[in-house]
Amino acid sequence: MKGRNAIVGIIVVGIVTLILLKLYVFKKQEVVQAKDPLPTESFIQQHLIADDGRIRTNITDQSEIYLSETVGLWMDYLLAKEDSEQFNKQAKVLKKYFLTSDYLVAWELKGTIKAPANASIDDFRIMNAFYEAGEKWNNRSYTKMARKMAESLSKYHLRQGFLVDYVDLETKYQGTEITLSYIIPAAFDRLKEEEVITSNTYNLTQQLLLELPNSSIGFFPKTYNVPTKELIYDDQVNLIDQFYVGYHRAQWGGDVSPLLAFAKQAFSDGGGMIYGRYDGVTGRPIVEYEAVAVYALAILMCLEIGEVEFAEKLISRMNTLQVRDFKQPYYGGYIDLHSRDTHTFDNLLAMIAERRWIDEQAY
Repeated sequence: MKGRNAIVGIIVVGIVTLILLKLYVFKKQEVVQAKDPLPTESFIQQHLIADDGRIRTNITDQSEIYLSETVGLWMDYLLAKEDSEQFNKQAKVLKKYFLTSDYLVAWELKGTIKAPANASIDDFRIMNAFYEAGEKWNNRSYTKMARKMAESLSKYHLRQGFLVDYVDLETKYQGTEITLSYIIPAAFDRLKEEEVITSNTYNLTQQLLLELPNSSIGFFPKTYNVPTKELIYDDQVNLIDQFYVGYHRAQWGGDVSPLLAFAKQAFSDGGGMIYGRYDGVTGRPIVEYEAVAVYALAILMCLEIGEVEFAEKLISRMNTLQVRDFKQPYYGGYIDLHSRDTHTFDNLLAMIAERRWIDEQAY
């Protein structure tokens, strides 16, 4: 009798295990379904990623130029998509082509020739992506890479308590300025948590970003000169810089209402469009083109502060710049079909914004 009960018990346990396993597989399938490639990702895979895994800047005159900016944004997207396989491939590309022996990242490759300097925004973004990937996928090698990059940033970029824009990769000569859009809060949070930078550097950086004055139109300054402590405004304002600053400032809980007010007014005055550049004094557009990246960053800023209604309008307008006819060879891409003009930067930021929009609407 005891033997029968034991057999019955084993059968019951087996059945329960099978049911739980099926539920787990079904749940995993749901996750995969929710993170299927966006149309823009397919466009990038087909037309912009080279056989060696590097991502071209465009498909015309810069097809042999590769940027560290692209590596970082692609990693951010793959993290949001939860695509560990592609992330690992790009990590190998970074190590093989971009990374120096000092664990700094060359900002550009022309063929296989590294640029002589880095750009701290890209090092920050890639470093933080490795930290996040290490946690998400329990991969110690990613965490180790992040730590080495973090230590190099602290060692070579520190000037008067701040981490400046760039260093010469050979001589380690430092720049003197901080492009304010380069301050990525998540990266500085990491650097502080890992005790790679001091509380003083963290506080100085956070204070700089959160206490930036707005112009009368709502624009932020573009750069901060560390030795002179001077804030510098652009006469001709690129809204990519502005919305980057706004997005990052909002991530630390800062006020972006003047910039948001400008964006809404510009959108209204433009008949449902925002242009790429504006006069810093008059606030009038000085170009006639739209930039996908402007919409993407404005969307991210709006989602950060809960401006969902305006974000939806921006998403709708951004989508009009995308090839949405699946019969077209460049389906999914943000590309001019006649000139084949496209920018990987635009496509990546659009994907990141769309991925966040989809994920947030799912909850």
